[in-house]
Amino acid sequence: EMIERRRVHRLAGFTLAASCAMLVMGLAEWLSATPFMTILGSEPDLLAVTGGVPFGLGSLLAGHCAMGLLASLTNGELWRSASIMTMVAASLLLGPSMSRAALMLPMRPLIPLPLTGHASLALTVGGILAMVAGTYIYRRIGWRPPRGGWSPLIGMSLVGAALGILFALDRHWVFTSRIAEIAYGRMAATPGPILGLMVLVAGMVAAATAGGTFRISRGNLRNWTRAALGGLLMGVGATLVPGGNDAMLFTGVPLLLPNLLVGYAAFIATLFVGLLLRNKAAKHPRAT
Repeated sequence: EMIERRRVHRLAGFTLAASCAMLVMGLAEWLSATPFMTILGSEPDLLAVTGGVPFGLGSLLAGHCAMGLLASLTNGELWRSASIMTMVAASLLLGPSMSRAALMLPMRPLIPLPLTGHASLALTVGGILAMVAGTYIYRRIGWRPPRGGWSPLIGMSLVGAALGILFALDRHWVFTSRIAEIAYGRMAATPGPILGLMVLVAGMVAAATAGGTFRISRGNLRNWTRAALGGLLMGVGATLVPGGNDAMLFTGVPLLLPNLLVGYAAFIATLFVGLLLRNKAAKHPRAT
């Protein structure tokens, strides 16, 4: 959108969602809950940047980011399953027990969240970001719903609030965090994590069916190949950060986790450069 339409409507929507999630978690912290103590981050090191780059390249190759792949799969595009499978395979192969031995990766000391014990800071930062993003969206498109859907102001605010509640219930609810848990050997031997993923997929299938977008499509060999290779790169990136762009955006931004913020910046920069190069190549094809 930024490159082709010269606007940042969707980026503002993501910012609005993340800031609303921060507001919900800040409110929970103010009410004596401890949402900011449930997860630890790490320093913004080179590993996070290194992970963001292949995740961005994999997204370009597969044609979708982490949640986009899952949404397309639950819309009936069966070849997207290749991306999910290779993401899991890459995480298993590149988990710490193997990668440290093969790549000499250092141990990453964990650090507490910057917002721990600072509910007022979370409410202030979240409120300012929500106001700025919401004002931008309102001044550009008002309350108009696109193509009969919900108004972005209402929809993204509700998404953000839901993110905050989901994080309070299960800090690893995003599916790339589940993949990272598998890679790091932290997946609990209980039906809860798998059940959560099944409910997520069932809900997305139900939404696609209700919206009339569910169509079974098997795809061709090129679809399956690109999906598999893209998922492999995304799995490598998600293991190194750790977490995919869904965790980076839905967890890293609201919680101000340094490693996820740096990984998300690297992911965005990789997409930006990749799309610029792809558009340039499309406009100036080589002579045959």
